[in-house]
Amino acid sequence: MQRNSTTRRGVLTVAGGALVALAGCSNSGGQSGTPTETDTESGGIEPTDTETAEPTETEAEQATEDGTETPTGGDAMLRVAHLAPDAPNVDVAVDGTEVLTDVPFETVSDYLSVTTGDHQITVTPTGGSEAVFDQTVTLESGRQTAAAVGEVSGESQAFTVTLLSDDAGTADAGNTNVQAVHTIPDAPAVDVTSGETVIADDIEFGGAGEYVTVPSDTSTVELRPDSLANDEEPVGTFSVDLTDMAAQTVFATGYLEPAGGQPEARLVVATDAEPDSMTGGTETPTGTATGTATPTDGM
Repeated sequence: MQRNSTTRRGVLTVAGGALVALAGCSNSGGQSGTPTETDTESGGIEPTDTETAEPTETEAEQATEDGTETPTGGDAMLRVAHLAPDAPNVDVAVDGTEVLTDVPFETVSDYLSVTTGDHQITVTPTGGSEAVFDQTVTLESGRQTAAAVGEVSGESQAFTVTLLSDDAGTADAGNTNVQAVHTIPDAPAVDVTSGETVIADDIEFGGAGEYVTVPSDTSTVELRPDSLANDEEPVGTFSVDLTDMAAQTVFATGYLEPAGGQPEARLVVATDAEPDSMTGGTETPTGTATGTATPTDGM
């Protein structure tokens, strides 16, 4: 069986002192995180839903002295995923402009259109005043996810924010392009499989695999301790509902062994791109989580 290679992503680590503020806040619950109105003149940030972002004036093609046009760069598309199972709801700001409010665990926001380059991303517990994450990140052209992962308690994994690159490519009819991301704090490095198909090979906590094309009617996904033979019993088996011809990210989150009301392990599926039938199959960026895949019997 051919094994899929693993892509390691850069991880932005939150300072330990900031964790104290987050750990002391209660989960306010209730609303899903939604984009807020932003000042596009000051920040160049626009929440998007299913419309493809238009280039800004600073990124439009500019004429050179000899009359030819040279592209100067495209928009970055950034979404935020709250996958820290013991964290409260959070607010997210980009360059000082609040773009998401009251974001609960398991939420994956829509993509936000942001200019390429350096941007300050700030994560603050909803109702709190002290940021738990406040760093400058460099965004490239294309789609990216800033995923809050780990635990505020730091018992198994420290709270971090990892920046993931999302694929813009949709699949042929009958298939889905799937990327798997490991955000279960108490799980070992795992292989992500579906039957004989290896979706991701040996991904550690905070890591992501490459996109793999799988049949859209795939109904279950297994998490297995990594081994050369790939025949270990799964540590988790989940039912999943994929979207035909889309590109999707499957986030494994929660706890394998929850305690004291902690959320059990589950999959959160987010759509990175899907065909737009109105325009003959062009790709439309999306970002809202399509639902939580539940564990099957025996988990």
